[in-house]
Amino acid sequence: MKLIKNMLLVVLLSAFVACTTDEETVIVPKTLEQYKQELQGFVNSQLNIVNACVVGYNKGDFRSSTNFDAYTAAYRNKLTAAQTALNKSGLTIPDVVTINKSLAADGKNFQTNLYISDRRPLNDVVVTCETLNTATLEGTARGEVSPAAKLTFTNAIAAAKVVRNATTTVERQVAEEVIKLNAAKKAFEDAIVK
Repeated sequence: MKLIKNMLLVVLLSAFVACTTDEETVIVPKTLEQYKQELQGFVNSQLNIVNACVVGYNKGDFRSSTNFDAYTAAYRNKLTAAQTALNKSGLTIPDVVTINKSLAADGKNFQTNLYISDRRPLNDVVVTCETLNTATLEGTARGEVSPAAKLTFTNAIAAAKVVRNATTTVERQVAEEVIKLNAAKKAFEDAIVK
C-alpha cells in the first residue's frame, strides 16, 4: 500500500512538472533520501537546542522553570523517537511526513517558551535596583528616602519587570527599558537623604 502511495506521489509530481509552461523552470521532485536528510538535520539541530537550553534571560533561554522540565523532556523524547524512526529501513515519504508531524505539538510548547531577545542587560539592572530599593528604608534620616520616592522607584522596577518578562519583547524595547530604569535609579539615589 505504501509503495502504491509513493508511486502515485511520483506520478502526480511528474505530471505537475510536465504541465509547467515555463520551459526554463523545471521542478525536480525531492528524493526520499533528501526528505530524510532534511528532517534528520532539523531533528539534530533541535536536539542541540533542547539539550543546551536553560532557564534564564538570554536569547533562546526558557522563560520559566514552571514548565521547563516537562516541556524539554517531552520535546526531547519526540526528537529522539524521530531520530530512531528516521533510521529504520523501509522508510517512505509519507513516513517522513508523519514523523515530522509528530514533533509539532511538543515543539510548539517548547519553542513558544523561549525568549526571542536577550533580556540579560535589563535583568541585571532590575536585580541591582531591587537590591538598592530593599536596602533603602523610608524616612528622613541619613540614608533613607521619602515614601513617594520609594513608591516611584518600586513602580519603575515593576514596569521594567513587565517588559523583561513579556514574550514579545525585542532588543530595542530592552534597551529603552534599561535607559528608563537607570534614570529612575539615578532619581532614587538623588532622593536619598545625604
